[in-house]
Amino acid sequence: MSGPLPGRPSPFGPGPDEPEALFRREAVLVVAVRIDRTPDGAYTPGPLERRWRAGRPNEVVSRADRRASYTNPQLVSLLWAPDVRWHRECGPDVVSPAGFRLSAVELVRLGGFMNAALMEMETPAAANGVALLHGTLPAVPPADLPKALRFCANIDAHHRQGEQRRWVSRQLPHGCRVADTQRKMVHGVLVTPRNELPRLHDDSGLDTAEQWLWKMLHATEYVPPTEAAEEMGRLRLPLPSAMCGVAGSLGLVIVGTAADPNTEQAPDYQFYDGSSFHLATLYSEALALVCLQQLVLDAYGREVARMGQSEPLHHKVGQLERDLLVFRRSYWAADFGRQDACATIVRNFQRGCGMPEALQSLAGDLGELARQVQAAETETTNAILGVLAAIGLPLATGLAIWQGLPEADVASLYRTLGVTCLTTVLLMSAFPGLRRLFVSLFHRRGRRR
Repeated sequence: MSGPLPGRPSPFGPGPDEPEALFRREAVLVVAVRIDRTPDGAYTPGPLERRWRAGRPNEVVSRADRRASYTNPQLVSLLWAPDVRWHRECGPDVVSPAGFRLSAVELVRLGGFMNAALMEMETPAAANGVALLHGTLPAVPPADLPKALRFCANIDAHHRQGEQRRWVSRQLPHGCRVADTQRKMVHGVLVTPRNELPRLHDDSGLDTAEQWLWKMLHATEYVPPTEAAEEMGRLRLPLPSAMCGVAGSLGLVIVGTAADPNTEQAPDYQFYDGSSFHLATLYSEALALVCLQQLVLDAYGREVARMGQSEPLHHKVGQLERDLLVFRRSYWAADFGRQDACATIVRNFQRGCGMPEALQSLAGDLGELARQVQAAETETTNAILGVLAAIGLPLATGLAIWQGLPEADVASLYRTLGVTCLTTVLLMSAFPGLRRLFVSLFHRRGRRR
């Protein structure tokens, strides 16, 4: 019987079931974190530095100023400034319990104004930043890679991946912790084959690349359903030839359909090197931005729900409206210039998580709270005017009469005040509206305490 012996590589290259069939298994895992203080000295301010076309005239270095030059300068203060971004490189032996090999960690915190707004809420926000874990997925047979990704991204403390959550926490600096609400990390993945992309299921209606896109996006070993093709069409990214990708609420996946390394290209420039560069920089920036947007919307949703449980205060509602306006004109309005793939990542993630609807609902709820505050203030003003009229008019009339008496002594003053009080009580009894205003005034003051 011909063929390679068990356990030995084939002379024609790795088979489709061998881990070596895949050349790149790069990943970025994004998790919401609470950053209470500036990271320690192990972290360097600013974004992680990566190089593309190293040593060539058109070399690209991913520093903050260079990123801003081909995206949008507005992103500097949101994502790359030294007071909101820190990074550190890791050694080659930092591996998680799920087999994720870590190469670098980045932290992105909300800017000063937005961070202060979340921290001043009655219920402090669960997170005010995100951590980006750059690394490589474990070397497993291609068919097992989606399942391996699921184990790497799952940080639910109640599952067997609780150890994975503790490992992630240990990679963060002092004063930084994983948000209590986080159960699964958002993932960005790049997969390329050494020769031909292995087919995962023979009984699926999807082509090989679409199978990889669906299974890696959902991080599942199940066969794609019949509606998977339609879903992949909605989530497709605009990418060059020999690459296909999708992005949604779970993250993004990019799959190479040509051999990597591509022997038809010069040795110093491989096609997929640019894909690796973009995943570690622009694409992960897009994921970080939308994750920051989501945690702000979640924090404001909880705060508005809390305020709705009692009578809202005018200055609190006004402050929330101003903060939301700042958010809409900064983080929500931020874009990546002409980077169409990044714009699609942001748009697909927002749509998949229902973020535009959440923002519109927040604006409507705050408008309703403002209307209630205005109505309450009008009602309080009417109550005060009514009480002043019911008490002040009889009192003023009685004092005027008392002053005109021939004997305006203390005894007559007491009699006049008694008649005034009796008149006030009769007015309250005769006009139920005055009584309701009086009761409403003191009841409202009691509710605000």
